[in-house]
Amino acid sequence: MNITLIILIFFFLAAVITASVFYYLTLQNLAAVKREVDKLRTQADDARASAVLRNERARCYQQLLALESSLQSQPRDSLGAEELAMVDINREEIRNCVEALKRSGNWMGLPYDLDWQDMWENLPSLQKLYRATVTQEAGLGTAPAASPGAPAPAVTSPVVLPPASPSAKAPSGGQPEMMAQAVKNMMNR
Repeated sequence: MNITLIILIFFFLAAVITASVFYYLTLQNLAAVKREVDKLRTQADDARASAVLRNERARCYQQLLALESSLQSQPRDSLGAEELAMVDINREEIRNCVEALKRSGNWMGLPYDLDWQDMWENLPSLQKLYRATVTQEAGLGTAPAASPGAPAPAVTSPVVLPPASPSAKAPSGGQPEMMAQAVKNMMNR
């Protein structure tokens, strides 16, 4: 009877040790699965975030393309204050999206991802009128003429230039270079 009891205790201890080993291995496998799921979840979050950034950048670019097409269908001499503000806002949004994509490591580069300069080069009519309007505002110190019913446009140019003298209608010899530099600085932001 003594030997039977020892054999039963031995089998019981072997079963407990085997169950403990299997339990430990199962916990290790569950931890590995959890790490893989977390890794996939962060990749999915990054992909979702980059898709949101790309959609926001595309929305801003689409607004600029709509303005470009309206400028090509109805030529004019300058942009309104709202259009200047829209170009500035969309430029900043596009730059923020591009910077966020580059920081996150999801920037694919050309031809898949366009930077602001690449997009701006694809808008020749808007580019020409934007520069003309900004130069006109900087040179005359006023916004372009608005229709009688329109609210007074606000100057949206962040460049601070010395005020033009009231008696001078045309810019003096040093001001064209200053205006050209101001437009260049605005475009390179």
